[in-house]
Amino acid sequence: MKIAIWLLAAVALFAACSSDTPTPAATSATTAPVETPVSPAPTAVATTAPPTPQAPTPAPEPTAPPTANPTTSPEPTAPPTAAPTATSSGAQPTAFPEPPPPAWSGTLTYQVVATHPHDTSSFTQGLLWFDGQLYESTGLRGQSVLRIIELPTGRVLRETAADPQHFGEGLALVDDQLIWLTWQAGTAGVYRRDTLEQTGSFAYASEGWGLCHDGDRLVMSDGSDTLTFRHPETFEALGSVAVTRADGNPVNRLNELECVGDQVWANVWLTDRIVIIDPDTGTVVAEADMAGIISPHPALTDSDSVLNGIAYRPDTGTFLITGKRWPTIFEVRFE
Repeated sequence: MKIAIWLLAAVALFAACSSDTPTPAATSATTAPVETPVSPAPTAVATTAPPTPQAPTPAPEPTAPPTANPTTSPEPTAPPTAAPTATSSGAQPTAFPEPPPPAWSGTLTYQVVATHPHDTSSFTQGLLWFDGQLYESTGLRGQSVLRIIELPTGRVLRETAADPQHFGEGLALVDDQLIWLTWQAGTAGVYRRDTLEQTGSFAYASEGWGLCHDGDRLVMSDGSDTLTFRHPETFEALGSVAVTRADGNPVNRLNELECVGDQVWANVWLTDRIVIIDPDTGTVVAEADMAGIISPHPALTDSDSVLNGIAYRPDTGTFLITGKRWPTIFEVRFE
């Protein structure tokens, strides 16, 4: 009996369990479509996703520092800009070469712009300017010297003596070689410009007075009215020209020479006059009277102490003028 009751209870329990099982399944199937609207939860998440626009909002903050950096970066850039400016200004002497000298004509006037001391023992025969230094040759036997002089002090930087038997005369520069004439020895010494060491010599038949180099040929005077042209490497005579004024009268006693552009400047010995010559025709195209440049005139007490010495400074467009045993070198501008 108890067994029968137990079996009935088991069957009832089994029936109860099997009736519960489909109910959850059915509920699951029924609620699945109902819960679909519940998925708005993800939609709500998507709706809240617009925080993504908020991300760009902070983005400008990191962008600001880069903006600050460009602001500061021009500061290091400025020095490089300044450097080229300094360099270019330093290069101006090379970028703007010295202008060519003018072609002088007519009667010239002069203005003294500076004075420099000059050794009164110098019996000046030749004078030239190159690269910031003054070169001078002097005369008299046993006293003739070749010098490099510092301006504006007048200090002798270097000096070499000629053969004691030679009377030194005019001076010219060809490349890095100085050519120094003698009066009656018929020889011209060749010297290194920087050391004044003699490296050679040339022979010639005439007297030697003045000498200059026009860039292609040497121009030489001999105390007459004639200029002789010579080859700068061999000293061979290439031709000559007689010097006359416009009226055809000859100009004698041509002495120290200076080649300036296409013209030749010459001292006229025993006078205070300088003539400017067209070397192609021999015509005097301009003239300067230097009377009164020095007072008292040294020639008043020594007749040999006359004006002699012309050096052109292309860097300033001025001329250095002096005389034999004069105490002063005058720097003048001609007009």
